[in-house]
This record gives sequence, C-alpha cells and structure tokens, in this order.
Amino acid sequence: MTERERSLELLQRIERESLYASILLIGESGFVRTIVLGVLRWRSRLDFVIETLAGRRLTKIDRVVVDILRIGIYQVGFMNVPPHAAVSETVDLAGRHAHRAKGFVNAVMRKAATGLPEPADPPTRFAHPVWLMERWSTIFGPERAAAIADANQQLSYPDALVLAGAAPEGMEKSKLVEGVVKLTGSSADLDRARFHPMDEGSAVVASIAAAAGNEILDLAAAPGGKSIFMRHQGRKVVSNDLSITRLSTLRGRSLLVVSDGRVPPFRRPFQTVLLDAPCSATGTIRKNPEIKWRLEKTDLGGFAATQRQLLQSALEMTRETCIYSTCSLEPEENDAVVAAVLTKNPDFMVGDVARYAPAGSRRWVDRGVLRLTPESGADGFTVHLLMRKKD
Repeated sequence: MTERERSLELLQRIERESLYASILLIGESGFVRTIVLGVLRWRSRLDFVIETLAGRRLTKIDRVVVDILRIGIYQVGFMNVPPHAAVSETVDLAGRHAHRAKGFVNAVMRKAATGLPEPADPPTRFAHPVWLMERWSTIFGPERAAAIADANQQLSYPDALVLAGAAPEGMEKSKLVEGVVKLTGSSADLDRARFHPMDEGSAVVASIAAAAGNEILDLAAAPGGKSIFMRHQGRKVVSNDLSITRLSTLRGRSLLVVSDGRVPPFRRPFQTVLLDAPCSATGTIRKNPEIKWRLEKTDLGGFAATQRQLLQSALEMTRETCIYSTCSLEPEENDAVVAAVLTKNPDFMVGDVARYAPAGSRRWVDRGVLRLTPESGADGFTVHLLMRKKD
C-alpha cells in the first residue's frame, strides 16, 4: 500500500467511524500525517476548489472521488510536491480505487496544476464552518476571530513536560509556563522517563491548580497529564475519572479513583478541586481539525448540562478553591455554566485567576478569567477560579 493509499484509507476511517486523527495517526509516516491532517484542516477550502474546477456540486461526486481529489489538490496547493507528480499520483490513486472516475480526476487535477482559485469569504479562506466563524466574530470581534482561525490552520507539534533533568540544548522552552518544551516533530521517540507529552495550554491549567493548593482532587483527570504535572510540582493529587482505561498513564503515579464525577465517593472535601470538564473542544482544533466538521451549534447545550452537574459536584468537594476549566472557547460552556452553578452556591464567588496563573500566561487573563486562545501557540482554554467565601 502506498502512502497516498494509506492516507485515503485513514481519511475514510476518520469520517466513517468518527475517530480522532491524532490517535489514529500514531506511528504513521510524516508524509501520511501531513496529508491526513492537511486535508482535514483545509477541507472546506479544498472542496471549494473541487467544485470550482469540476463545475459541479460536491454532492454530485462520489465520496471516494472527493477524498482522492482532496488529497491531490492538497499536494498541489499546500505541499512541496511538483504539480506533475501530484497529478500523476492522484490519477493512479483514482485508477486503483475509483476506476470509472479516472478521466474526471485527471481533468480536475490538470486544471489544479495550473493554479487554484482563491475563495473570498473568510470561513472558506480559513477553512472553518460559517457558524463557528460567525460565533467567534461576535464573541471576540472579527479581527481576533480571524486570528484564531488562522492559528488553527498552522502546522502543530506536541509539547512536553520535562520530568527529569534540564531540557536539551536547542529545545524551545514554553513562554507560557515553566518546565514545558515545544517540540518540532513527533513525540513518539521521547524518553518517557524524562518527558511527558502534554500541550502547554493544559500545563497552564495544571500550574494554576498546583499554585492554588497542596491537596488536589483532579475530578475528571483522564488522560492524566494535569495530574502528572501537579504531582511533579510536589502536590498531593487524587485522580478521579469514569474510565480506568483512560487513566492508564497514571498507574503508579497517582492515587486513582474510578467514579462518575457527578457523584464522587469522597466523604471529605479537598483543599482544591480541579475540574477540567468534558467539552466541545473548540480550543483544540489546531491539533484536532476534524472537530470543526463534526460539531454543530446545537451540541453546546448538551455539553453545558453535563458541565453544570460536574461543577456542582466539584464545589461540594471543595474546601477552599475550585479551578473550572474547559478546552472550549464558547461562553455557554464557561461563563454561563459558572453563573448558573453559582446561583445555587452563594457561599462561592469568582476570584481573579491571575493570582495563581504562571507569569507567562497572565496577558491572557481578561477580567479575572483566563481566555487562552490558539494565537498563543497553545491549545485554547478558558479557566475560572471559584473561591469559597470566608466567614
């Protein structure tokens, strides 16, 4: 199987089985990763090119042919592949997987090799759903919305927490949080005794929680990076999650409890509770581009209902401070959730998260709330500090 065939197979599986590309691509070659993530990242713009050059709607083209053309046009427009090679390889791919459309693919690709049409509207230019760009323009303003979308389209590599020793020469240190380095390639070959892969935005959240208390409950801990960070900071951490499988990285590193965070089994409160709640993950589109094509506006309410239940539980477990975070940029999952839960918990108030935020991240604090967006170079996170009022 060629690398282009493998890319086609993976794109079809991601769509058919609703899989996450970042997980499915572990162990794949750099060429396959580049094509798969690139096609997912630029999908609507590639589709605009296909429709323009083919002179027909996407719905009139077989699904496998669309994927083959996306792979070919991505190589022409976004990779250093000679146009004639991109045309030849794409036509060969069609010959093996969509033989009847081989002539059609050849005609479209030959047009693409002479130049690609440019879309005028921002959602297509930045390859984001229209409704999402409109939301961000309302929330952040048009300029920042465009900057967020543009940041999502940049090539992204993993970051890593340094667990032992100093960072090797040449590794770029995070400007947001100490102890994290930014990689320029895959994390597959990292020495796991010295490094733990985690996004620097996630590390910022863990750093805030570690600064807020010495005894911490990580209420929705999987996959475990924040618990590892806090333990590395010398904190006593109890890691709770519904899935023991997703807590596998924490075995031997933390006290593990498997329970539904909405009804945790603890009999006493913790000094600090970190709730990094399940969410729409619109802050992680940079590394998980398939998210933007799966998410619908109506999904946000479903996330918010679960988030309110989890936050209520977190406050019941909190003796002093609760850190509520999501990797979502959406107010329905952040400010609205906090406001709704605080109406039922008048003994808590919103504090200024800057008091615990690492110095490099404080510029992203807006009126007491950390609103880290992808222009930072990290995944986007929204973080609230909730404090129990003193008598």
